[in-house]
Amino acid sequence: MEHENKPNSLEHPFKFLENNDVKEKFANLNIELLSGRHIQKDSNYYLYQLLKKYFEELKFYYANFYGLELERDYKNDITFYFLDFTEDSKGALSSTRRHKELSSLQTVMGIMLLNMYYDRYFENIKEITFPDIKKEILSGENSKHFKKLWFKEIRDEYSPNEWKRVITNIKNTIRDFEKLGWVESMAKDEGEDIHFKLKEPIYRFQKLYEKEITHIDEFIENYLLQTND
Repeated sequence: MEHENKPNSLEHPFKFLENNDVKEKFANLNIELLSGRHIQKDSNYYLYQLLKKYFEELKFYYANFYGLELERDYKNDITFYFLDFTEDSKGALSSTRRHKELSSLQTVMGIMLLNMYYDRYFENIKEITFPDIKKEILSGENSKHFKKLWFKEIRDEYSPNEWKRVITNIKNTIRDFEKLGWVESMAKDEGEDIHFKLKEPIYRFQKLYEKEITHIDEFIENYLLQTND
């Protein structure tokens, strides 16, 4: 059972910030949450425990000081925490969207990873390597869209040089998604081939980019028109 205090019933709703465990970890927690990271138990145990223990107090804190909602969500019995904008306000740290803006390439990469997540829905560890991504691009459900975006033309095969640029874009996107807590790198060093696992919060992408997912044809066509101008 989650620990729940009610800050609005406390005489000093921010007094919890004086507790030793909060003083020790709050700076790191604040940085991670404000950067858009989704925090779950297996990725950062101590920050997760802090969120679990002081959820109501922290929720009150972020609503008051940032105009942001601290949310707790679940996927496959996994609990994770993140900050979101309120319904009536985009908050003090607002951008043009309700989340960190993704580039068009990152958005399409998110669509592809979301498909791969659901393909591996019953696998405990949803592990992805470059051959998996290559197969998804060449013959997956949205293959024609991926080929159009990354290669500009639809063919059965592409040269190593053509793949090289795609691999660079994918690695950059994986690094950005890892900062959000959507994936976790399993590569042992920077030069290793693409190797990561999908995390439960990746499904949040589905909520944030529902329009792009539903209208992927139109989204990619508009992007290609802009880049070809």
